[in-house]
Amino acid sequence: MSGFKVVLTADETLMCDYGNAIFLGFMTTGPISGFRPFNMAMKLLLRPVPTGPRGEAVVAPLALRVVESILVESGVVEPDEIIVAPPKTLSRVVSEETRVIGVSTMDPKGLGPASSTFSGPYGLIHSEPYSAHLFKKLIRSEVIQRARRWASLVVGGPGAWQLTMEDLEKLGIDVLFMGEGEDELPRLFKQLIDEGKPERPMVVRAGPSRRIPRIRGATIGGLVEVSRGCGRGCRFCTPTMRILRHRPIEDILHDVEVNVKAGQKTICLQAEDILQYGGTPVRKNPEAVIKLFRSVLSVRGVKGASVSHAALSSIAENPKLVCEISEILGLTRTRWLGYQTGIETASPRLIGSLMHMKPYPFKPADWPTVVEEAFKISSDYNWVPAATLILNLPGEKPEDVLTTADLVDDLNPYKSLIVPLLYVPMEGTPGCKPRRLLEDADDAYWQLYRAVWRHDMRWLPVLTREYLAETHPGAALAVRLFVLVIKNFIDPWVEHKLAQVVAGKPRSGGWLWRLKRL
Repeated sequence: MSGFKVVLTADETLMCDYGNAIFLGFMTTGPISGFRPFNMAMKLLLRPVPTGPRGEAVVAPLALRVVESILVESGVVEPDEIIVAPPKTLSRVVSEETRVIGVSTMDPKGLGPASSTFSGPYGLIHSEPYSAHLFKKLIRSEVIQRARRWASLVVGGPGAWQLTMEDLEKLGIDVLFMGEGEDELPRLFKQLIDEGKPERPMVVRAGPSRRIPRIRGATIGGLVEVSRGCGRGCRFCTPTMRILRHRPIEDILHDVEVNVKAGQKTICLQAEDILQYGGTPVRKNPEAVIKLFRSVLSVRGVKGASVSHAALSSIAENPKLVCEISEILGLTRTRWLGYQTGIETASPRLIGSLMHMKPYPFKPADWPTVVEEAFKISSDYNWVPAATLILNLPGEKPEDVLTTADLVDDLNPYKSLIVPLLYVPMEGTPGCKPRRLLEDADDAYWQLYRAVWRHDMRWLPVLTREYLAETHPGAALAVRLFVLVIKNFIDPWVEHKLAQVVAGKPRSGGWLWRLKRL
């Protein structure tokens, strides 16, 4: 067999199966150093994906599977001329016949909301996140840098926006690809294969595509794309600004079958709002959603299905649909459906100015009520939200933060996880400047932090025990030990300090240093 013309890869944070618990991948936004219990857990958690006899990844990130299909279907390469491989087998699959190495990245500089909050110059611990550290480790690896003498290095993916032209030159990246690849990637890769490396680094930008290909190989977590885009138009969120498109049910089922053949028995349906499937940003199609779930579960070998995201307004609007999905999935109090969602703020004023379509069909003034009603419905039907708050939104005032703290208190009865994330603005964002998570926190923020901490400490041990029930023992042990340390040793100390701060007692930087160096 000849060598591979195209090799697709990603760093260790993306080429990891997390013991079949895909949402544990968010832990890679944490700091590479500075918090020993976390770093010990990460050593056990970062398990490389299994590989086949050629060095191929048996399961791989969905983004790389899409690129793989695009290049084969367009005729740029034959199936035996392309491979998706993890970092550990690159030395086997990269040869002098390789013409393009494609790297997918999620967070190459640690500028994403989660990594900015938990790591980096603004975050909880001022250390580089795993996501950025391991991306640079991959790009600078001997095998890739040696191959750059004859092959082009192309970097793309959701985190491509973080890289500048200076970064490309510094890291030795030949092409930065930004956007969706279905239309532009075939032309780019064909040019690189036929004509060789560009003389200097270049940036290629692509718009949205109407067609999403069927995948050829299994994905990490059994992730299957259902819809792309959102259409609600929140000013700070890229997915909501992309047009909403849905895949045909037959394409979805094909991808499900591909995953089942590779041993993936639980399928995760990816969409910005699973309850929007088959509809528009302003009109739901409950029949299409029910058909989707029934069809996926009817595929032979599928034991269960989960979802990536759901919108709180959609849940509040469609409690009957939530109930029907729960019945189809056979959910119980301990076998629940987790989903990611965004509260962002409880301030109707900020909702109206920054994300007025987020509550639709409800009004911005109704948003706090919508959130609590959606949490109640979720609790009734065994859905569990992992909800984000966005701190430091443009135009935010202390009263907005206090309103959000009150809402978090109201949500305490409902099984869920609430995660505050910093909005770190680009230079020149009107009405907003960068804020450090702890050092720049005012009294309103400390009130919010205490509300969030108490909520999460109530539910984190329960969620950990139930979510990890079917996870690989090594990954489960790592997370359970980490949560045990947090709950039994760190929680009492943090609770005491937060109570002091909220009560207005003087504080010095010493206790902040201790918190950040535990």
